[in-house]
Amino acid sequence: MGRLGARTAGRRRPFGDVGVPVIDPADIAEVAAACLLDDRHHGGVYELTGPETITPRGQTEAIAAALGSPVRFHDLTRAEARAAMARSMPVELADDTLDILGSPSPAEVRVSPDVRRVLGRDPRPFADWTARHVAAFR
Repeated sequence: MGRLGARTAGRRRPFGDVGVPVIDPADIAEVAAACLLDDRHHGGVYELTGPETITPRGQTEAIAAALGSPVRFHDLTRAEARAAMARSMPVELADDTLDILGSPSPAEVRVSPDVRRVLGRDPRPFADWTARHVAAFR
């Protein structure tokens, strides 16, 4: 979920308008704890997602709202993203990753009811995570 600082003027991501249902890591931890502590979940398989799809541009807007100041979003071209990724992984893997990020499958954008099923509440939205971690973006 990235970090902004004095050296970073904004967020740079490809596919700024392609959303997926990002899940709060705290929700993952709570589901894991519930599954470990409650025998009803033994052998269960759960698909964990956030409550709604959110785009990288929408994530940037949530960060800006939490900070109370503007944060620029730069939508990387595929070539820019590929070049950046190729510095830390094989080019073929970068291409495959960009294919997945740019065109998520219907299953990858589906909002699952499983967090609610396990915890009895909806998953937290990205804005909640951002508000709790706003210090990381200052």
